[in-house]
Amino acid sequence: MQRQRFLFAALGLLTLWRWALLPTLELAPDEALAVFRVKQGHWGGFLEMGPLVPLFVRLGMLIGGAGEFGVRFFAPLLALVASLAVWRLMRGLFDTQIAAWAVVIVNVLPAFNLAAVTLTSSTVVFALVPVAALCLRVALLHAHPLHWAWWAAAACVFGTVLAQPPALGTMAAVALVFALPERLRHHLHASGFLVIVAAWVLAVLYWLIWQGGFTWPEWRLVPNLFRWSVLASPLLLVLFVLAARMAWDRATLMSQRSLPLAMLLPLAALDLLYGPNHRWPDMGGAVWMVFAAMLLAHRGTVLGGIASEEKISLRTIALVLAALQSAFLLQTDLPRTLGLSWRFSRQIDTASDYTHFFTADPSKCMRGWRESAKLVSAVLKQTEGKDTWFVVANDWRLAVELDHYLGQTEAVMSVQDDLHAQTGRSAIFVTDDPAAIAPPAILEARFGRFEVLSVARVMHAGNEVRWLKIFACHDYRAPDF
Repeated sequence: MQRQRFLFAALGLLTLWRWALLPTLELAPDEALAVFRVKQGHWGGFLEMGPLVPLFVRLGMLIGGAGEFGVRFFAPLLALVASLAVWRLMRGLFDTQIAAWAVVIVNVLPAFNLAAVTLTSSTVVFALVPVAALCLRVALLHAHPLHWAWWAAAACVFGTVLAQPPALGTMAAVALVFALPERLRHHLHASGFLVIVAAWVLAVLYWLIWQGGFTWPEWRLVPNLFRWSVLASPLLLVLFVLAARMAWDRATLMSQRSLPLAMLLPLAALDLLYGPNHRWPDMGGAVWMVFAAMLLAHRGTVLGGIASEEKISLRTIALVLAALQSAFLLQTDLPRTLGLSWRFSRQIDTASDYTHFFTADPSKCMRGWRESAKLVSAVLKQTEGKDTWFVVANDWRLAVELDHYLGQTEAVMSVQDDLHAQTGRSAIFVTDDPAAIAPPAILEARFGRFEVLSVARVMHAGNEVRWLKIFACHDYRAPDF
């Protein structure tokens, strides 16, 4: 009991430490987009993310202000909810010792620590999916076909679609919870499971209707192995694989105890294929690592044939290395350059993804935005008649970051936006494309003339983050229809 009290105290202190970290990291484009949607009142849509993320951002800003702390206020709390759900689930399936080790492993995972200090779709999913698993466990303990836990699990599945549509992995994992053990398969056509399916279908339909149809994602396999090594640490990743392999032989005989493995398999399979398409710091489908941690905690505690001292030593080494990797991932620069093909910029094509394994830095998207906004602000102040100028960026990522850090009343627009209302005005066009020598053709044709105002290299900790090129575009003319 004393150890459990210490565990909960440690979780509380860890939450406070994560809150202290929030203002030290600049907003990533996905976070800035959530802020932009809050400011513009775009609540119900799925522009690059589900509506749950802007909702959490809005509530956080009401509590903690419009800075990084307020935007991410709920991220450490969601991580705490996930940790408590893991502990409660594992205590019910096994015992308090295994539950405690599962919580410790989860909280040294680099992926989990990154999600705990940034607010993206994956941060919400990291909380909802373990809670859904816990609700399934509670529902299975009661004979009532429509116990409240079924409805709670359905709400969590519904929420995952509203955070990260279409949540195929989550729905597949829930189905496998009942399909894997033979004695639970009758639940697949029971009313409780049908409630969950109905909630998922309704959420997916809402997503499809809003975006006007389904677009198949790009599937890529090989780079994700590197990504997993970063997000789980190499040693823990190896242990995850070994624990899953040892658990598979008994999975169909363990009834409800197969739940962590059942949740792990479809989530990991989907993340292996689709994970590299998620932008940093969105962890995408990395929620499978939570269930891998549960499995590892169980196998590492009960596994026979290994001396207790050796188990403790191996466990300690793995946890310390993962914790150090988490610290490096969050707070230092050099370990971030890890040779990964993260698609944090749409300007990077497939070929350059594979050729820049050893130069790509996924964290660039969270660095240098304040400096970039200062450069644009200085140009605006030097421009005559600046009150009549509006700002346009070459894509939505740069636009939402400049919009947040410039703090202007008028929104920063992107090239993809409708500019008809700006007829007769002049614009400051900002691009981070180092090869750009002029505004894109769609803008160049609509302005009377343009000129280069500034070219600047944005640096962070001695490393180049991005090039900014700023153009003055005069006298916008709306196209004739």
